[in-house]
Amino acid sequence: MKKVLVVPWGNPFGWNEATYVYGSVEKRSFSTLPVLREAIKPDKIIVVVLDTLANIVSRAGEPPISQCDFSSYDEIREDVKERVRYFVEEKLEEKFDGIELVIAAGVGVFGNIRVEGDMLDYYHYTTYELAKRLPDEDMTVYLDLTHGINFMPVLTYRALSSLLGLASYLKDVQFKVLNSEPYPLGVPQEEIRKLRLNVRVVEDREVKPKPILSLLEDENFNRWNAFISSVANGFPLVFATLCPKMVEIEKEIESRLKSFYRDITVDGRSVIRSSTLDSNFKTLSKLYYLLRVLNTEFRNLPKKEVTLNELKTISETLFNKLPRIGVIVEEQIKDLENRLTTSGKPKSSLRGKGWKPLAEYLSSSGISSSDTTDENKVVRNFIAHSGFEYNVTMVEENFGTITFKYKSKDEQVIPYSIKSLQFRLKRGD
Repeated sequence: MKKVLVVPWGNPFGWNEATYVYGSVEKRSFSTLPVLREAIKPDKIIVVVLDTLANIVSRAGEPPISQCDFSSYDEIREDVKERVRYFVEEKLEEKFDGIELVIAAGVGVFGNIRVEGDMLDYYHYTTYELAKRLPDEDMTVYLDLTHGINFMPVLTYRALSSLLGLASYLKDVQFKVLNSEPYPLGVPQEEIRKLRLNVRVVEDREVKPKPILSLLEDENFNRWNAFISSVANGFPLVFATLCPKMVEIEKEIESRLKSFYRDITVDGRSVIRSSTLDSNFKTLSKLYYLLRVLNTEFRNLPKKEVTLNELKTISETLFNKLPRIGVIVEEQIKDLENRLTTSGKPKSSLRGKGWKPLAEYLSSSGISSSDTTDENKVVRNFIAHSGFEYNVTMVEENFGTITFKYKSKDEQVIPYSIKSLQFRLKRGD
């Protein structure tokens, strides 16, 4: 099981030295990082800082890096990187090369720099960076909030919780949130040197599956929205036939990032972000990470046609941790198998008939063909049957194998899937 340490930092050059304790490890340092690194021995360390650290200098003159006027955002990011590198290597006496540094979008007016933009850019960008960097296997993630500032702790926690909830569909995920006891203020240095600040575990839980519950606000991405709904609602045939290629999601994210960076104006010590990384960007980032995890088990998707055994595998692998949806999907597939086979073999009524709607073999679908003009009824039935609505699902027997596909993805399955997730959101789930 991989171990990951995620650490949001404010201004490290404003921190004082203290003795930190975690478990059996005790270290005197300007940060909790050294004690956590030794005690946890993480496979990956992700430090998240803000671009507002550009030009930062403490009252003591650290770091010894000259302040300057910037002409590009790349210069700002490089400046922040070098200042954080100095802190890690010189103040903490730790290796910087083993740290993955995320320089996220900040906001605020400071003596060293002025940054204007949307505060939620931090959340959306950090979600994307974590989606790239988190493992796609069993993991324990430690989030140390000791040194976070303002909006950083809550938004980092929110981003991690969402992504780990996606990973837990297939992986075993533990989430531990840490925070040191507060640094004493107004206390003589002699007293401070005697104090030991314990890094406490303030949350420790096994992460349960949590689907993406937001839709991309663009009709061009309705196939991706239908796929998102398939995972949230338990539609295995939709999942298998509409699974996006990860490279498609990457391309869209890169295009949006390119536009975001292009609209950043840098003039000396002033930064203005004219564009924002909106909720679509956040949803795309989550979808990207979901596909990273899914590709460890499902590498041959999408498929136009899906066998009964493949549907069983999807049900057992993807939905087995979901107490309600998992049972419903399993029962739906069992019902199809029982009604379409005898002693494990396709019924004779299927043989040689080619592709036919399930309704021709299974008349008691809960909705008659005369009701198919009422879309709301069809959608409810689509949900109730885990996507196997008998009038839109086709079945064929071929050399002893039962295979399923949809009659019309664009006109039926995609809009039904999207409305299924919208129903769920309206209920407040």
